[in-house]
Amino acid sequence: MSWAARVASVSLAVVLPVMVVTAGLLGLEQFRTASDNRENRNAGKVINGKVLEGSVVNMIEGSLEANQPDVVILGNSLSNTDLHPALLARRLGIRKNKVQRYSVPNSIGAHWYLILKNRVYANGHTPKVVLLLSDMQSALAVTPRSEASHLNLSVHMNRREPKIRRKLGGRNYFFDRIRENRGTMRDKALTAARNAMVDLLYHQSFVPTDTKKTDEALEKVFDASKTDMRLHNNVIPIFAEKAKLQPFDPADLPLPKESFLQEITKMVTRNGGVPVFLRPPMSPKLPPELGDLVLPEVEPEAIALVEQHGGLYLDTRELELEMTHFHNVDHMNPEGARFYTEAVARVLWEQPELVDYRPRRGGEVDLLRFVEVSAGITTPRFPEVTYRRDAPAVPKGSEPFQRGRKGLPYFETSHLHYLADTETIELNPAARRCSPVAVLEDGVPLPIGNVSCDEVAKFREGRYCQTSDRMYFAASDDSSPFVNGRTYTLALDPERRCWGAQWLYPRDHLRVHAQQGELSSIGRAARFLTLTATLRSKHGADAPPAKVRVKLWANDVLRLDQAVTSDDLAGDGATLALTKPVGPEATVTLEVVNDSDSFVLLGTARLNELAE
Repeated sequence: MSWAARVASVSLAVVLPVMVVTAGLLGLEQFRTASDNRENRNAGKVINGKVLEGSVVNMIEGSLEANQPDVVILGNSLSNTDLHPALLARRLGIRKNKVQRYSVPNSIGAHWYLILKNRVYANGHTPKVVLLLSDMQSALAVTPRSEASHLNLSVHMNRREPKIRRKLGGRNYFFDRIRENRGTMRDKALTAARNAMVDLLYHQSFVPTDTKKTDEALEKVFDASKTDMRLHNNVIPIFAEKAKLQPFDPADLPLPKESFLQEITKMVTRNGGVPVFLRPPMSPKLPPELGDLVLPEVEPEAIALVEQHGGLYLDTRELELEMTHFHNVDHMNPEGARFYTEAVARVLWEQPELVDYRPRRGGEVDLLRFVEVSAGITTPRFPEVTYRRDAPAVPKGSEPFQRGRKGLPYFETSHLHYLADTETIELNPAARRCSPVAVLEDGVPLPIGNVSCDEVAKFREGRYCQTSDRMYFAASDDSSPFVNGRTYTLALDPERRCWGAQWLYPRDHLRVHAQQGELSSIGRAARFLTLTATLRSKHGADAPPAKVRVKLWANDVLRLDQAVTSDDLAGDGATLALTKPVGPEATVTLEVVNDSDSFVLLGTARLNELAE
């Protein structure tokens, strides 16, 4: 063999395999779905759920320059749906443009770190509060989950990013994408092979474009009535128990000290702000094995790490949200976002770390507040209240119910329209449905009330809702109330709760008790009591004002005794001066008496250092 032939044969032996491998890799790289291609096209252009014509960098920097925000919200898509920036601004007493949100889909700590470093602080902006809202898994993760997420990260990088490189390491997203596409192509190839064999068996021909004929053949081949399913049925429970689907294996997630939590916290505090990490609740519909799961010891470590460096970490998953509040299993709808924003705003207002950022510096405490925080965990709070009288009977509460839409039974309640969920949702501080009218089943309230009527129709099982003219309900065991032999009646809630508010029924007498230590956020001493209330009457706007008597004791000494009307308490309410200041260690009892035949919803009862 000549020298030239040897060179040619060696070249072919080396080059040809390389060409084949390269062609295969390029082929796999091009094996993208429409969703993949759309995600990549939009990478670096999506923020706050919108695709921009320009770049995200220009949008963020322009927004920061134009608004000079006091509060910046960062996070993944949950931060776009779960918080209402304008409402948050209103509750914090600042202009709405002073709260700016930058929500990047599928983002993790690395994204938020770079946005703060290169977009916010590098351009001289110093927000007072930085809210970082996401699931715990995203807050811990250091490696982008997809190529699009990596591209969303890269647009915020400078030439040298040592912390990013140290935590992420060297990664080649070209090969990552090939590995991802390999699985997709394998699935499609197996599906195509299966369909081809079925077509050959039933049609004696291969008709890849005739999907209708293929589907008909598949139905015949895999007809369950012709298949012995005994082995399948025995195996599935075992498989399901051992292989529960999880979005991430908690054991594979980085520990808090390995994430960007520390870097973000230090950066924000170093620039004079307070970082607040929010872990939001998910829908009750989400199976427990699919939630925002981390190892048991991880969250306490995260809380300690953030607080050690001057930040706040608030786990808000124990707030009681219903299916009514979610668009899907993890993203809230506008109603859910409104409640969640109200809750977050009240928690932030009471944190001592944020007292310097309040527009009004005086301390205060709301005796009716509906949330509280302990060791980083945010939970619902129900005030300690007592009533001197039992709840009155509901007019027409024992009349027969009727059959309504989708077979749901309902009571006619047009005479109680002023108490309906659609009315009361606008009145309480938590923006929650809270009609005081309940459905009793054999004298016991059904378990799930004040939800949407769509939820009642879809999930039933003891739910009820009140519209302006009807009260729909479903039996606790989903049986038919028309034939199950049980008795259903209407009654008023004896606890009179309304999420940060309390009902006063006609001629009602309420006492709210605050034990020693509950007033610690007042500061030095409270000198004023601010009350708000709303009148609800069958007479509507023509109803006469309710006469309300207000008394307040501190350590059993009377500090306030004053008569007001529901008109005085409407809107921003009435600020009443105490005869003597009340210290933060005092035991307090507030008494409110409704001397009218109307319903009064007591909205807030705030003890303040300064007059509002």
